[in-house]
Amino acid sequence: MRSFSAVALLMLFATASAQDAYLNTAFVPRYWKAGQPYAISARVRNASGTTPLITFRVDWRYNNGPVQVGNSQSTTGIMPGQYWPYTHPVSFNQTAQQGLLKVWVVGNGDSNHANDTLYFPVDLLDVWATKSVLMEQYTGTWCQFCPIPNSTTNVLDQDPLIVVAKHHNDDELSSANSTAYWEQFNADYSPAGVMEQEEFGSLPDDAAYDQWGARADQRKLGVSPANIALTAGFNAWQRVLTVDLGVTFTAALTGEFVVNAYVVEDNVPGDQVAGGSGYVHQQVVREVLGGANGTAGVIPATTAAEATYDHQYTFDVPVQWNDQNLRVIAMVTEKRNGASWTVNVVDADFALVGIEEQSAHALPILIQPNPAQRQAWLRMPQDASAARVQVIATDGRVVHAWKGAPQDGTVLLSDLERLPAGAYLVRVEANGRFGHERLVVQP
Repeated sequence: MRSFSAVALLMLFATASAQDAYLNTAFVPRYWKAGQPYAISARVRNASGTTPLITFRVDWRYNNGPVQVGNSQSTTGIMPGQYWPYTHPVSFNQTAQQGLLKVWVVGNGDSNHANDTLYFPVDLLDVWATKSVLMEQYTGTWCQFCPIPNSTTNVLDQDPLIVVAKHHNDDELSSANSTAYWEQFNADYSPAGVMEQEEFGSLPDDAAYDQWGARADQRKLGVSPANIALTAGFNAWQRVLTVDLGVTFTAALTGEFVVNAYVVEDNVPGDQVAGGSGYVHQQVVREVLGGANGTAGVIPATTAAEATYDHQYTFDVPVQWNDQNLRVIAMVTEKRNGASWTVNVVDADFALVGIEEQSAHALPILIQPNPAQRQAWLRMPQDASAARVQVIATDGRVVHAWKGAPQDGTVLLSDLERLPAGAYLVRVEANGRFGHERLVVQP
């Protein structure tokens, strides 16, 4: 009796029924460097629930150029839940141009070709800017599954080439413009992650926070045709924020480009279901200055190489937001057929302007203890001969005021137990200088 090896049996079975080969985790930068190689790689997978995928290859083609045929590979059989890493032997290397890269898998016995092919729009640039990655998260203080993803994006935000923004929903940290912006992604669950505004819909939202870091690292390999100069000038006494954007393109491109900016607050103390006591929220999107769709008309339909396009936003910062923890995220987005792709993104801290700018530096103040219950000590430089102190509630009301000469730079904030528990803004003027700090009153 003739015997068969396991591989031979699998190959015999594969010829009698159909596999369903497809690719995933493939990535090609939206903008890449002209004349420099990029390795095309992907995972080869099988959607067939019964038939193993044994022999396959991956091919690619750019625009109407020649088909680059990959090397055939054989395995003991790929089933659902398994994959085979594949790197094409021919790198993608083209001159400066715009086009469409087609990458597809060829599997022996594959009868379903609807899921074989991936398409990547690519612009190749002779001159480029460094690319940063926009990572956005949908979260909420009520979400019991959000603390771990929140921690994941906190770590990602420490990378200088990754900018994180968290859109809250149905809680005290949400805002109308932020909610309207997020609705375009149809990600009505938390936690949800959206990277690079879904890359024209090719990278859908997901909750797989353990993969967000690897995906962001992939996208950092790309480049951008746009440098963004961002200045966030803040007059702390008037509470007016002025955001100045200057977008300089490295190449002449044709497309629909919009700009937008977020006001983001870090280090926000507050409740979080399953987050434990003393929870602190990071990267909270407080406001979307350009609205849900961004600001059109700043960048023309066809850009000019080395041209700069400017825009300014102004915004009155609510007193309940701690301006010492605020910063601005600004981005350029390309729109196409109702979908978006992040061209580039930057962030910048607030820069004090106005009265504070004229002084040597802002007035340093310290509140102890903070959080407080019945009273707290407000400390400032001992040379403060006269001071004006205001404690301001979240609705803008001054709930406590004091004016006089501090004793050795110290003012007692008493009777705090009469205030509702929550966050307050303490603003101090002394010797022509201004300081402000958040005070949390506990029950």
